Amino acid sequence: MGEIRPLQGKRVLITRAKSQVEEFIQKIEEEGGVGISAPLLEIRPKKSNESIIQQTLTRLHEFDCIVFTSANGVIYFKEFLDRFGIPYEALQHMIAASVGRKTSKQMEKLNLNVSVIPEEFVAEKLAESIGENLSKSSKILVIRGNLSRPVLITELKKQGFNTEDLIVYETIHNKREAAKLISYLKEDQLDYITFTSSSTVDSFMKVLHKSELMEHLSKVTFICIGPITNKTLKEYGFIGVIPVSYTIDDMVKLMVELEQNREDNQ
Repeated sequence: MGEIRPLQGKRVLITRAKSQVEEFIQKIEEEGGVGISAPLLEIRPKKSNESIIQQTLTRLHEFDCIVFTSANGVIYFKEFLDRFGIPYEALQHMIAASVGRKTSKQMEKLNLNVSVIPEEFVAEKLAESIGENLSKSSKILVIRGNLSRPVLITELKKQGFNTEDLIVYETIHNKREAAKLISYLKEDQLDYITFTSSSTVDSFMKVLHKSELMEHLSKVTFICIGPITNKTLKEYGFIGVIPVSYTIDDMVKLMVELEQNREDNQ
């Protein structure tokens, strides 16, 4: 008989967008768990913003710093650069800033060396790090999605930076997945529910409130990627557990630790 792995038989719901689920499921399965995908959010390029995006991309030489708040921001920004035939060299004169390791990794595909990364992967800390590394006369371009919090823009402007905001992708609610989620909950088929953003919490709770399924959640453990996401969950009356470092890897490690602690306490 094979060795029993820490998450053996545990069912973990992943609420993030479809394009980001594969790696998460693989890591859960490596620990013996079952990854269940219910992508309540769908991510796509912000086509309605296309003319603004094109105009901004022709002015990249005006900016001293480029900031990405998510890996998706990099992916869709790169798509627009490729579509409009703008070489990645047009970014090389800029200081590059990022929230998080995954975002920085994607930025390497644009040949960008990330020189500003905050110790904590939250927008407030990023604004602080940029303030310490750039002169106040610098012009900053922030690349983000339609649902990301505008706090970074607000903080940078407050510090006196000339800041432009460019939305390159949008997140929309995926109604098709909601019915699937409801059946899992009704049948108490979930052990863990993972949230990787505040917007996934909001869309999940939207499904629940409609279906009066709140009582089914008492047996479930919520895992939130970071403090902002957990704060959103708290607003709905639930408390999540947060990993030490705000990554998918650490979310899986946290579930393993929780299971091992349960074993020890039995």
